[in-house]
Amino acid sequence: MTGFGMDVIDWERGQRRLASAVRLWRSGDAAGPVLAALGRFADGAPIDECPALAALFGKDGSLAERLANGLVGGLVDAILPLLRENPLGQLPLRHAGRKTAHTLLLARERDASLAVTVHDGAALAARPIPHSAEFAPVETWMRVMAGAGTAACHLRDPARPGHVVRSELVLTPGTVLQRDGRREAMQVRAAQGALVVLRLQRRLEDADGICELAIEDGMPLRRAPARIEDSRLELAVSVLAAQGRRDAVPALGRIVSGSESAALRWSALRAVLALDTRAGLVLLGELADGDDPALAAAAQGVRRDLLVEWPELEKVAQWRG
Repeated sequence: MTGFGMDVIDWERGQRRLASAVRLWRSGDAAGPVLAALGRFADGAPIDECPALAALFGKDGSLAERLANGLVGGLVDAILPLLRENPLGQLPLRHAGRKTAHTLLLARERDASLAVTVHDGAALAARPIPHSAEFAPVETWMRVMAGAGTAACHLRDPARPGHVVRSELVLTPGTVLQRDGRREAMQVRAAQGALVVLRLQRRLEDADGICELAIEDGMPLRRAPARIEDSRLELAVSVLAAQGRRDAVPALGRIVSGSESAALRWSALRAVLALDTRAGLVLLGELADGDDPALAAAAQGVRRDLLVEWPELEKVAQWRG
């Protein structure tokens, strides 16, 4: 027990040292100005008004490379010796791993984040070619720090539903890209060994949510909320529908007619249709006959399909007693 107790004490001491190293890195000459600029960027300032961030993704390649290497390299130099001494140590920074990429979140300020992503070339080679692309309400800047690879870019024209243009990008050290995720989706398809990317993102407040489209014909496959708050509400809507809570129909109807995200409103409409057919059809008709840019076309399609399958529903929708 004594030996185990000493191991725990050593681990806690190592964690404190890691936390201290990250704090020193945050306040250092390389990271301090960048993190301060991230706060202004999160408040909505254009990137050009945040010089420390703009320089990381700017046209001056030699300056950007030096700044990026100082930012990320300074963190690596600070923590690697401590992790060698404490192999079970946990870095006090959020990180995420997928089959093809691993991401370390350097900093987050509200809706803005700065992260490093490493794409695994071997894992990418083993992955099937994607048949869909995800468009999200996020603006993204990225700089390739090391490695090389290729990416597929999918450009969506909101004025032409079902129209997605695909192109291929070559990624090499120093490549800088900026995109509006509502219109443009990018998928890293291949990498030579490891592809290291520095990524700046900011969520867009005026967007309706995440939309997944089929690459071949642009058909919508999935909608999802972009905000965590909306995801929680969508989960609550699903629970109410699963429980058969007809008493929730008025509140769900207000969501459908409200100003929440398109994904949440659509989920609420589906729940109302499941709980109260008449009320759901009335709401569906209002959307289909309205000028809602996000949901009118989808509502028209659903109403058409329902009436073809069950013509008697038209009379149900007209009865409002």
